[in-house]
Amino acid sequence: MVNDGGGRGRSTSGGDRAGAGGRDDRSGGRGGNRSAGRGGGRPADRGPTPPKARPSGLDVPGTAGEPIGRDRAAARPDAPPRQSGGREAAPPRPDLPEDEEPQLPRAVRREIDRALGSGPRSRDIALALSIGAAAIDEDRPDVAVEVLSWARHQAPKLAPIREALGVAHYLRDEFAPALSELQAYRRLTGRDDQNHLAADCLRALDRGVDRIAEVADPLIADDNAPDDRRAEAVIVRSASLAAADDVPAARAIARRFLERARDGDEEYDLRVRYLAADLAERAGDHAAAARQLEMIVAVDPDLFDAEERLEGLRERGY
Repeated sequence: MVNDGGGRGRSTSGGDRAGAGGRDDRSGGRGGNRSAGRGGGRPADRGPTPPKARPSGLDVPGTAGEPIGRDRAAARPDAPPRQSGGREAAPPRPDLPEDEEPQLPRAVRREIDRALGSGPRSRDIALALSIGAAAIDEDRPDVAVEVLSWARHQAPKLAPIREALGVAHYLRDEFAPALSELQAYRRLTGRDDQNHLAADCLRALDRGVDRIAEVADPLIADDNAPDDRRAEAVIVRSASLAAADDVPAARAIARRFLERARDGDEEYDLRVRYLAADLAERAGDHAAAARQLEMIVAVDPDLFDAEERLEGLRERGY
């Protein structure tokens, strides 16, 4: 099973934030403490299963420090409960703070004003988006889902809301609603920049390699897309192929990504190298596995169990 490890991803504000892989507990060493995958585990012969991709690059930044209005963003106690059956009831309006202003990029605020007009409704939607994005940045997806679900119901054609809500659902392991929101974001914008998350949702929902390929491949092939997101898509795509027993194709995708022009290995490159080493070992190409691990150790000897695995291969003459 491939261990992609934990690591950190870019936050909604462009900085670092703890990735979802930490909660997924798939960053253990080679051996019994490595998770078998989602849904109670996968048989070993189904191949690698990566941890969750790292959400990154929301267009809506969070605030520095505590999210604005976070503690006041829960549903009002007098709000009617959601109804079951039939048409889904509107989510209750969160108790948005009256003394806070949305902290959003000007372009996002203009997009909201164009869609809703300037006024109290536009301000409330903008504030909900600001609080939701900040809550994601502070690893509070529960708060984000609460406020963004209401905002989505009020303004379903606003792409930043669909994007942020998709990320929040993803962080809660709610893969079906996350996929729905991320697909809506893609339809509204034509952008593939969150396809690494959508592809991982498809993998978690066991939708098959062809569907994963439809979503992951455009991002992998986009030389102008951020490399960290392309790396996440590579990991999900390669692991899905290996799980379908097509290890040669999985290795080829990882190899092409690692052969692209760059100045050196970033953390996400090392994670793809670790995947490549795992796939090489599975294919019986121990020399290639050793080369990948050597390159990892040369940059970061503490990454996962790369040094331990390399020593094991060297003891066997590779």
